[in-house]
Amino acid sequence: MKVDFIQSMRLRFWLALGLIAILATITFGILREETRAKQSHAALINVSGRQRMLSQRLALFSLQLIDSHTPPQREQIRRELQDAAALMDTYTNGLIRGDTLANLPGNPSAQLRAIYFSPPVSLEKRVRHYIAEVEALLRAPEADLTPENSNLKNILAMAESEMPEALDIAVKQYQRESEAGIAQLQHLEMFVLSANLLLLLIIGHFVFRPMIHRLQNHIAEREKLIAELQIALANVKTLRGLVPICASCKKIRDDSGYWNILEDYIVQHSEADFTHSFCPDCKQKFDEE
Repeated sequence: MKVDFIQSMRLRFWLALGLIAILATITFGILREETRAKQSHAALINVSGRQRMLSQRLALFSLQLIDSHTPPQREQIRRELQDAAALMDTYTNGLIRGDTLANLPGNPSAQLRAIYFSPPVSLEKRVRHYIAEVEALLRAPEADLTPENSNLKNILAMAESEMPEALDIAVKQYQRESEAGIAQLQHLEMFVLSANLLLLLIIGHFVFRPMIHRLQNHIAEREKLIAELQIALANVKTLRGLVPICASCKKIRDDSGYWNILEDYIVQHSEADFTHSFCPDCKQKFDEE
């Protein structure tokens, strides 16, 4: 019975540890996923917001390219305009298809894919067209770099409202999905926390409570046994020391000064008892008489 109880408690204990380890691993995975999701959402919102800024920088650099008066100045602005256009193209590809270096996951949601590829926004098409206008301006001959340049007019017109409005729609959608994803992870955290607390209650009820009850019973049994042994020891009668005995009649004097028959004294002061019979010598003497 005792062995079965110990084995049962050991099994329950290891089962409890296993469940706690599983929940701890799940909690760690959730926290890790939440951290990764926050970083990913932050990168998405940051890059999509920078897309709006780049659309305005492209318009500004385009104007500066037209207004530049010296070849070195124009060449410097041309490089800056080219770099900004290439960066905007890279960001667009990263937002749609992913970019590990920029921590962009790609694989946009159905809502974002509709924003990028479907009317009325068709953001991907707008961005490609906008970048194509910038590249056309960069290829234009020096003689065509005037305020009347058609590419410049298209760039300024798109930068005024069309591009910011379309990019703002994407940024807001990224923000909504980020908030929804974080809220979902927080709900999952609360579920795991509740599961951990419930598991602790179950472990306390089915593992530690029976163990404590068993130990209490064991301690009570030991205390009862000790008390019984103490009572038994207190009742043990032993003869110790010098016993005053009469040299003639063999009576024994007790502590009160009374002389007792030998048999009575031993019975009173020990667990021994007497049965009477004759030894061989006395029996022979008795027979002769």
